[in-house]
Amino acid sequence: MTQPTSTLRAVSALLIGTLAGAAAHAAVDFVDFETRPGLPQGPSIYIAVPGIQVIDSAPATFGGGVVLGLATFFPAISFASSPNVYGTADFGNNLARTLTIDLKPTFITTQVSFALFNGETFQQSYTARAFDGNQLVASQTLTNVAANFNSGYGIVDLQAANITRVTVDADGAPPAYDFLIDDVAFNQSLTNVITSPLPPVVQPPVQPVQIELQNLVVVDQDGHRQKQKGKGKGFVQVHFGEDLNDIRSTVLLFDPITTPVPEPSTWAMLLAGLVAVGSLARRRAR
Repeated sequence: MTQPTSTLRAVSALLIGTLAGAAAHAAVDFVDFETRPGLPQGPSIYIAVPGIQVIDSAPATFGGGVVLGLATFFPAISFASSPNVYGTADFGNNLARTLTIDLKPTFITTQVSFALFNGETFQQSYTARAFDGNQLVASQTLTNVAANFNSGYGIVDLQAANITRVTVDADGAPPAYDFLIDDVAFNQSLTNVITSPLPPVVQPPVQPVQIELQNLVVVDQDGHRQKQKGKGKGFVQVHFGEDLNDIRSTVLLFDPITTPVPEPSTWAMLLAGLVAVGSLARRRAR
């Protein structure tokens, strides 16, 4: 009776292992950086965080960026779960150019889906890659995601037989980077989790923010600096997660469109007009 009992135990263990594996494949999860995992509201600007924050959740570990809460200058926040998002930018405190999602070995993953937001003031392309160990098993490129103030975002949906790691990068030039992710769905599509209709990817343009500029420094095309004392108003394009105080003390380049320089022919016409006015005045005086 010992041998049949041992055989029965082995078959039972194999059956339990098979069922556990099937259950692991079927398991779904969702990370919103608020309740899963439970996180307090982050600061609204990048520089308030001293360095990279590694966020640990049940299905995966997130690295390379920081948690922001109600990020400044981020109109697309209404499309994400409020208040927290996970992002990175070149003007943060030594943040990585690449965001990473490392899946737990105990959580078998065949699909990772999430929202990606562009924080730049220009269109930017992004590529998400899925790996099984060191092998690339899936990739997706979001081409020319609309600018920050156009509420630019896209949906990433990576699928493969087994995924152990996901990376997200900004593509091409310029080398600056500013983006975030939110609402990460595992073994399911984000569009299945969010039942309400998603807004269109490209929104109507939003005007730049008008702010008070203090100690404004203007640099002309010849490199001459002219410091303007006091306050002044101006239109400035800003990135999400920027510090308003940094923007107020910014150095603006001379813009020939907004501050035109008269052409030589224009100067000649102005002088001719002054001469004509002077001649007319002398005639009336006589």
